[in-house]
Amino acid sequence: MAIQVSGITKRFNDFTALDSVDLEVRSGELLALLGPSGSGKTTLLRIMAGLESPDGGGLLLNGEEALGLKPRDRQVGFVFQHYAPVPPHDRVRQRRLRAEGAAARSTPRLRRITRRVTELLELVQLSPFAGRYPAQLSGGQRQRVALARALAIEPKVLLLDEPFGALDAKVRKELRRWLRKLHDDIHITSVFVTHDQEEALELADRVVVMNQGRIEQIGTPAEVYDHPASAFVYEFLGQVNRFDCTVEDGVARVGDGALAIPTEGGVQGAAVAYVRPHDLVVTPASAGPARISGIHVVGPDARIEIDLAGLSLEAEMDRERLATLGIAAGDRCAVHIDRARVFAR
Repeated sequence: MAIQVSGITKRFNDFTALDSVDLEVRSGELLALLGPSGSGKTTLLRIMAGLESPDGGGLLLNGEEALGLKPRDRQVGFVFQHYAPVPPHDRVRQRRLRAEGAAARSTPRLRRITRRVTELLELVQLSPFAGRYPAQLSGGQRQRVALARALAIEPKVLLLDEPFGALDAKVRKELRRWLRKLHDDIHITSVFVTHDQEEALELADRVVVMNQGRIEQIGTPAEVYDHPASAFVYEFLGQVNRFDCTVEDGVARVGDGALAIPTEGGVQGAAVAYVRPHDLVVTPASAGPARISGIHVVGPDARIEIDLAGLSLEAEMDRERLATLGIAAGDRCAVHIDRARVFAR
């Protein structure tokens, strides 16, 4: 099912949460709404689900107007950030049977519901835990139960609001890989909200970067990371060195000219330059203009803090490269920028 958002606007008193947003979600894709707190991503998701009403605009689900439909009539499954899979006295399997079984007037329907519960537990890899109570499940297992409940209504669209936000880092990584595989298996149109850049870039087919109620950029993970459309996108996606600079004749000069960065795109005058840490190359140089002020090794990677005529830079390299260079804190060095992006200020 495709989703078409046209000119959606939403205000909460004097705060504009969404400012005339246009967006198309393609049928069968996994789309990420990414942005900082207050960017409007959760409000947009809740409008798709029918949990909020916009002040203006339109919403089409599979070509049909949906704003007049109640949530239960939209064929949408919703997974909340704070999971509440079942009441504490209900087992994982019992909850679904109790909800549907009471309404079932025939044995065939009850058998169908039982089969559906069994299929869903297998789908989310929880069959061995069907007899457990919520307190006996881990956070990751509870969130998979919440996902199974959302899928139980056989929705055409799956909406997830920061589904892994309440979990620790290791479990988050495991679950997002699992969710990607699940999506590839069932191909349900899915939209998830996150403020975690790594999560969006790893999981999504396309990423929608939002800021202050507007869409800054839409593209594949590679497109938004490698070719950011604005300074905000560049700064929001990953670590970055940021320099105020002046561009003259195609060269951005930082500070008193200690750093000169070739530019493209016709920017002139006051500007801001962005350089990813892995695009800043460090080489040992006994008489070099820069000094290494610190080295921090984190797993397989190393972060190099550099002072260049009062400018603070951060470079990144793997530990093998660091060992090959043989550099240490206090050493002099030279720096070279492989790639930078300059935006007018």
